[in-house]
Amino acid sequence: MEEPLAEESEVTVEEESPDKVLKRLLELDEKQETDAFLAPAGPVMRLFVYDELLLSEVLKRYLDKPHLEMIAQVPRHSLVFPRYFPPRKTGLASIVRSLERQDEVWGVTIDVSGQDLSRLDHYKGIPNRYHRRNIYVQDRGGLKYAAFTYAVSVPEKEPSRPSTELKELMLAGARERNLPANYIAFLESLPTLD
Repeated sequence: MEEPLAEESEVTVEEESPDKVLKRLLELDEKQETDAFLAPAGPVMRLFVYDELLLSEVLKRYLDKPHLEMIAQVPRHSLVFPRYFPPRKTGLASIVRSLERQDEVWGVTIDVSGQDLSRLDHYKGIPNRYHRRNIYVQDRGGLKYAAFTYAVSVPEKEPSRPSTELKELMLAGARERNLPANYIAFLESLPTLD
């Protein structure tokens, strides 16, 4: 025997304008972007490179064998040179958060092992020159991945610029990796110290 249905109570639903819904979604997205993402656990970690390490000739000095690579970007970040490094006579490349939605830094993610990481840490001068920073990257299809990168540890008050040599290494790596043409044009426009 069927039970009688209970009388329906009146439910009121407050309608939100599309603008309010979009604003709420953007706020949720921004909140997620400010949370720190951890690099993948286990023996292999995902490293985002954007400087002279883009060039495979430079990178292979520190890696044991071929690694899985993916072109990616770090949205809402800018490429900067916040510290001068006298031995190489150049500003050190780094990335920083940006308030501008259109800012992005392009590069490549590389899966690295602990042994590779040890050599890369030594090359980058951890902790004096650089430190590891957890970030998220986005591939060309819009998918997000946890990764880490190297960022300058102690920026100077006055930012520096890259040397011509560093700029050329970065450009060669960007071209080799087929990074977007507008990003390569941005790298070409960077002023140098020389």
